Amino acid sequence: MHKLRLSSWRRSVTQCVFVALPLCAVGLLACKKKPPAPLPIQESAEESAEFPGAASGSAALPGLSPSPSQGPVATRCRELPHSSPFRIGDVVTPRAGKDNADTEDGGPDEDDEVPDPYAVELGPARADADGFVLSALRTLKGQSHALLALLADDAGSGKVVDLGAVHGDPDPPLFVTHGKDVLVVTPDTDAGGGMLKLGLVHDARGSAEVHWGTELSGVRRDSTIALEASGEHAFLAYAADSAGKIRVFGASIDPSNLKQKITPEALSAIGADADSPRLAVRKGGYWLALLRALDAPKAKPKPAPPGESSTDLAEGDSLLDIGTGRIELMKLDAQGKPVSSALVVTAPGARPMSLDLAAAADGGAYVGFRGDDSTPGADGGALELVHVKPDGSFEKVALAGELEGTGTPSLLVDSVDPSKLWLSAAGQNGATWFGRLSEHSTLAPDGLVRGGDLIAARAGRLLLSRTNGTAADLGVIQCSD
Repeated sequence: MHKLRLSSWRRSVTQCVFVALPLCAVGLLACKKKPPAPLPIQESAEESAEFPGAASGSAALPGLSPSPSQGPVATRCRELPHSSPFRIGDVVTPRAGKDNADTEDGGPDEDDEVPDPYAVELGPARADADGFVLSALRTLKGQSHALLALLADDAGSGKVVDLGAVHGDPDPPLFVTHGKDVLVVTPDTDAGGGMLKLGLVHDARGSAEVHWGTELSGVRRDSTIALEASGEHAFLAYAADSAGKIRVFGASIDPSNLKQKITPEALSAIGADADSPRLAVRKGGYWLALLRALDAPKAKPKPAPPGESSTDLAEGDSLLDIGTGRIELMKLDAQGKPVSSALVVTAPGARPMSLDLAAAADGGAYVGFRGDDSTPGADGGALELVHVKPDGSFEKVALAGELEGTGTPSLLVDSVDPSKLWLSAAGQNGATWFGRLSEHSTLAPDGLVRGGDLIAARAGRLLLSRTNGTAADLGVIQCSD
């Protein structure tokens, strides 16, 4: 479940989940900014008015050409042969001023500057039996709308389902497939603050009827949420304020009865801030990963010479020390009840900034995370990967390649062959470093992927998204390991 490089990736490398609270120590800071003008609606010839905003693969659109590179990059990926990518939104670029001349009073002509329209923001993507499904946010007639896009297996065609207007600058929806239906959880805002709306898109690739169910209030805004499905039920995890702390809560959801009352239960330990839940399916239930903040040690001043006072910090200390945190992993049963104690998968003194979680083919899980060992406030840090085995033991996975960069790492499990797992992360200078996990995993860039995001895997193919003006273009590529 991942953030992309759209709308200047308005949430930066991760969610702003600990604003003005002690969990700032974890360092999950973000900046959200939207341009002030709406994006006009465009429909393709193959879409009905019920599903605005997507351009069909049959339209005359350019291919997923790579972004400009600062130098040659080895090519190990190829685009699948189809006429054009699937597009969400309209390609709108800033309109230039009529000329550079000043008006008679010496000031600029107010018509010379036209604000950019909102760009499409993509949410998580998954592969299903027929292709790919992903969520997005797009501005329609001045309002932010939540969308669900359903693509063919080659991303050459598809449809977009409008889930309605949302408020308060939320994240794109989360979703899981449930047969031919899709269960959606849409973040929104009401008078009381953050909330989550539960809905079901019935026959999503057919009639796509949207039915809404219960709503969860009291959800912490700007905090990540997680959603997975196991058997006939799904499980939702999110963060909320509780007795002066931030805690992770979970709730079991029955997609066939969304009107039922939901009673969330706390999953994180009392007395410590915890956020950024991630879920992965395991046999008999789920894996849950979260970030927990630890108190930062106070820096001690240098000893002052006799007769003098000093407030200078000891070498290596900082008044801006963001403290430390840790990633905890636990097993949940099919109803979301903890069945194990929390397992700490980061080293003492670590500063994890962001993480992703994926199921492993052996029944365990992989935890990928970005650490920060640099100056507080600096972008990014080292990329690390831990393999947690079913018995609770774990080991660090050796990675080669460019491990420094920004952004949350993405773990992509091939929906057809779960033994094939890809790791992708933003590197330096706009490059995307990625590779398939093996005994000796090497992350490397590719010219075709540069400037884009790998967001899902299916049958040996990867779904690639790329910003195109204010639109998002989606295509399928095939890459060597």
